[in-house]
Amino acid sequence: MSTLLEERPPAPKTTAARPGLRGPLRVSVRQHRVALLIGAGALLAGVLVLVALRIWAGSVADDFAATGCTLSGPDRRECFPTSRAFSDDMLFFDQVVTYGSYALQFLPAVIGAFVAGPMVARELESGTYKLAWTQSVGPARWLASKLLPPAAAVLLLVPVLTAVRAWATSSVPDSSPYPPTPWYEPTTFVSLGTAPAAYALLGIAAGALVGLLVARTVPAMSVAVLALGGVFLAMNQVRDRLWPTATATESLGGYPSIGGSWWWVDDGLVTTDGDHVSGMDCVDALQEEPRCLADLGAMGRYVDHHPGSHFWPIQLVETGIVLALTAACVLAAFTVLRRRHG
Repeated sequence: MSTLLEERPPAPKTTAARPGLRGPLRVSVRQHRVALLIGAGALLAGVLVLVALRIWAGSVADDFAATGCTLSGPDRRECFPTSRAFSDDMLFFDQVVTYGSYALQFLPAVIGAFVAGPMVARELESGTYKLAWTQSVGPARWLASKLLPPAAAVLLLVPVLTAVRAWATSSVPDSSPYPPTPWYEPTTFVSLGTAPAAYALLGIAAGALVGLLVARTVPAMSVAVLALGGVFLAMNQVRDRLWPTATATESLGGYPSIGGSWWWVDDGLVTTDGDHVSGMDCVDALQEEPRCLADLGAMGRYVDHHPGSHFWPIQLVETGIVLALTAACVLAAFTVLRRRHG
């Protein structure tokens, strides 16, 4: 007696879930993928341009050194065409790096305007946020999905661009007639170290807060730019006081000599009591200088300054302040969202 074997249907194949963005985060990236790709592409292009220019500048300097010419010397007449071409090339390199520093300086305002307007205020203004909130997505998760994509792009790309910019300028040939801009200049300072990424994150947080408060696209973008500009100007005013200065003194017969690249903060006279009289000097006084100095009880001169070694302490303190402002803006944004929309 034969038995019929029942054929069982094959078990359905199970496929592992593919990793990727899901929920409101995926929707947010898809909505603004063009702007995010353009921004990321611009940052990557900046990195490639700086690398290529630095390699090119090094090659130009080597070729100029091989000619035996100098920018100043007895051979100026014979070497004028070669020296002129070298100076023009170094000027071009310096200008590109300077424009890159300006771009990093204005990057937080651009990011803040984008987050405040198209990413947050436009959805509140048009009411499209209601659709997301009816799809089991709460307000807090909706706002987080607006902050995470630009924050991830900033943390991945801005430090790379900042490091390449520092490398490009730190190795400028000594023969270049255009030395790098001093580290303490505002445009240079906020394009080096940890400050650019911190300011970019502040742009995201401030943009979200402004977008929630204003809830209209164009006004929100304008307010975000003004607010970030105000923070930048305020930090420029207090930056020299973020770290204690060093003091150099000299007798009345001379002026304090300080080596390296240093940032002047204050100068004046040192009295016999050891006090520092800021901004006081007798060179332009109506009475004779010796009598003026004697009346003031002066015994020397001083200069308060920041040497080059103060770059990182000042940079890290400023970064901490900016990150604290960022955290405060994020907290305020979620508080506003909760109070207005539950």
